[in-house]
Amino acid sequence: MEVASLRRAHATPARSLAELVRARSRAFWIVAGLTALAALLRFLTLGVQSYHHDEVVTAIRILPGDFWGAMERVGSSESTPPLYYAAAWVWSQAFGTAEFGLRSLSALAGVATVPVVYLVGVELRGRRAGLLAAALAAVNPMLLWYSQEARAYALLALLCSLSLLYCARALRSGGRRNMLLWGLTSGLALATHYFAIFPVLAEAVLLVRRRGRGAVPGLGLLALAGALLAPLAAHQMSSGHAEWITNLSLGRRAWEVVATFLAGETGDIIGQPERPELALLPLALCLAAFALLALRCDRAERRAARLPLVVGLATIAIPIGIALLAPGKDFVLARNLMPALIPLLLAVAIALSAPSARRLGTVLGAALLAYSFAFCVWVSVYPDLQRPNWDAVAGRLGEPSAPRATVTWTIGEAPLRYYLANGALQVRGREGYEWLVHEVSFISQGSVPPPAGLLGPRFRDAGEEYAGSLLIRRYRVPGRGLAPIEIPKLRRAPLNFRSTGVLLDGIGPAS
Repeated sequence: MEVASLRRAHATPARSLAELVRARSRAFWIVAGLTALAALLRFLTLGVQSYHHDEVVTAIRILPGDFWGAMERVGSSESTPPLYYAAAWVWSQAFGTAEFGLRSLSALAGVATVPVVYLVGVELRGRRAGLLAAALAAVNPMLLWYSQEARAYALLALLCSLSLLYCARALRSGGRRNMLLWGLTSGLALATHYFAIFPVLAEAVLLVRRRGRGAVPGLGLLALAGALLAPLAAHQMSSGHAEWITNLSLGRRAWEVVATFLAGETGDIIGQPERPELALLPLALCLAAFALLALRCDRAERRAARLPLVVGLATIAIPIGIALLAPGKDFVLARNLMPALIPLLLAVAIALSAPSARRLGTVLGAALLAYSFAFCVWVSVYPDLQRPNWDAVAGRLGEPSAPRATVTWTIGEAPLRYYLANGALQVRGREGYEWLVHEVSFISQGSVPPPAGLLGPRFRDAGEEYAGSLLIRRYRVPGRGLAPIEIPKLRRAPLNFRSTGVLLDGIGPAS
């Protein structure tokens, strides 16, 4: 027994999985199947959807040019650390910056998370819990969404899962190796996203309480990572790139965390109204799992769920507490709190797989898996739950034969820019120039009222057409004439998006 414990204490994820392969156990084949399912869900439709605004920032602002130029742009225009962008720059040299190529880095991270979650579940409560946790991770809609996004969140989820794995091993058996691996993976998670500090902080407190001085090697590596990142974090925070978050109430964002964890991104980020009803069934199933944990599970099962519950709840509660006490430091957003998702899924898996939960746990777990899988398939085939189809819009607009303005959705970067062959100039802020154009196109989410009073009298209605759910409404000056536009007025156009901006095709200000 002691030999087996020592072997498990020093096992890496690769070695643990290799032992499963050699044993040809049923658990290995189930994990392999779940990993294959995760890969199928993530890669099958990876290049189908257009980039949205955050991904366009990665593809056209950060990555072009040399490596050090990309790292400089991370410091000047982003609010996250550089690790993902460094990996994405290297990745893009081989696979390009088109949707499938660039997103495949996140997809691989999302697939790799599934067997890691299995190992965490095994460490906490055995193979049954590990298998259910891996299944929940494979079909969770939020994990699927961010595995198909050219941003840092899938890598963050993977590294935080590894950090939790080594924390669990260090709590159980100690060992300098486990502590160092915890410190290394925690430092890498922090270098991927600053919100990794919250789960890592909770884990550090638990490690110090249990292991005392034995935690020093891991804490040293984490402190080194924090010290290296501190100047960059201070500079990025002073730039105010994330201040837009507080435009939405904290209460609304807190509810969005719940809905997004269970049903993925189905609202603002795809330019759609919120659909909280989509999260009600999985929320009820998860609450039932926590009720089972509290009322029916025995002490050993509750103790097994304590680590993921503490880490998950701390990851959510600490940022919300900071936002309430210091509104200027309010960065609460569902995707920023992603490090809490996998620990909470692990707690649900431990509750539903517990022998004391009996048949009820099996029924609840099967229902949650079935709903999550069906929802992932639905999102993959139903356009109204996907990113807007900017590629189709660009195809319908075509290349301008005369100066043109396009009024459309922008949150930071307008995703349409990526798909227009000439790139287009994105006019920011309260542009003071008077611009002369021949055509103005308004791109709205569905039908909206005509833009009365926003254009001068020379513009005439030139028709409208749909590109998926997006309506293109054109106005032109007769003949080949040009007429002035007022950028601040155009930005007030009702387009069913939270914010709008103006793109200009290859023109200069009037003299």
